[in-house]
Amino acid sequence: MMPTHNINLFPTRRDENWKYSDLRSSLNQISKGIESINEPFFTLPDGLTTEEVGCECASLKNISSVLAENYCHKAWKIDVPESFESDQPLVISNLNCGHSQIIININKGGRLSLVEYHESQSNSFINTNIIINIMDKGELDRIIFHDDTHETVRISSAIINSESDTRITQNAISFGGALSRIETIITANGENLNATINGAYLLSESRHCDMTSNIDLLKPNCYIRQLVKGVVKDKSNGVFQGKFHVHRPAQFTDAEMRHDALMLSDTSKIRSKPELEIYADDVACAHGNTIGQLDEDVLFYLRQRSIPLSEAEAMLTEAFVSDVFYSLKDNHLKENILTKIRGRL
Repeated sequence: MMPTHNINLFPTRRDENWKYSDLRSSLNQISKGIESINEPFFTLPDGLTTEEVGCECASLKNISSVLAENYCHKAWKIDVPESFESDQPLVISNLNCGHSQIIININKGGRLSLVEYHESQSNSFINTNIIINIMDKGELDRIIFHDDTHETVRISSAIINSESDTRITQNAISFGGALSRIETIITANGENLNATINGAYLLSESRHCDMTSNIDLLKPNCYIRQLVKGVVKDKSNGVFQGKFHVHRPAQFTDAEMRHDALMLSDTSKIRSKPELEIYADDVACAHGNTIGQLDEDVLFYLRQRSIPLSEAEAMLTEAFVSDVFYSLKDNHLKENILTKIRGRL
């Protein structure tokens, strides 16, 4: 029997991790999805199958996993065999309202390309909780497309646990919704994690996007690079929260985090909170954060060459955002992302 709706499960601005994204208030106008199950659609590469299992209690709980455990009585599990490789990506589409949990186990030496489409055409709430376990020498290449209506409230959360000698590459693009949160939680349980966690948000009207990440480093010799860029205009709201937590055993960590954003209107808002919590002695860790506007001198230069103002702004904005996706190996997917960006400029 499904549990009844418990409004206390949904955080407010009083919760530190949600102080810039008031999830509970945003649900006041939502008519669907708060208590239902969302059955995602999978396109599987050859050699992989899905299995319906009971909902897994994540060892590291967040709001997304708590909601999934409370409202969804099943999960979809995918086991990636040892030394698996495929030119085909695993594609997950989350178009329906409600809660879902997906469990992906990448066994030793397995390589998985994962593409997620988070798109909705209705006034609804969607919570997708993905748990990814990467065994020794496993690799994950993850791409996230997020483009909801301005009425949709969405949480897309990934809890990634990695063992030794693993590689993670993530690229996310979001155009926001009534409220949206793209959350990535990585725990390095083994040494020699190599991770690139990049993202971009482009927001207009009154859309909201919160890109939050927490990278927990428990073992030595990890290499992390994170770059997030944002563009906001009209009355939109952009949020970036990033944290590197370097535990004492995680010596020789090399980690850098950057968030850069453009504000194209006086009524838009950006809130950012980069954090470093370091207990190891021999590390190289840094973070940077900038918020500004388009360069007036460059705009003037382009206008002097008969380029209309709107076109000049679009050119500079595309150039600002596009270098986030340098790590994408698939040129076709990279061009798809840039095409989506151009369509919003």
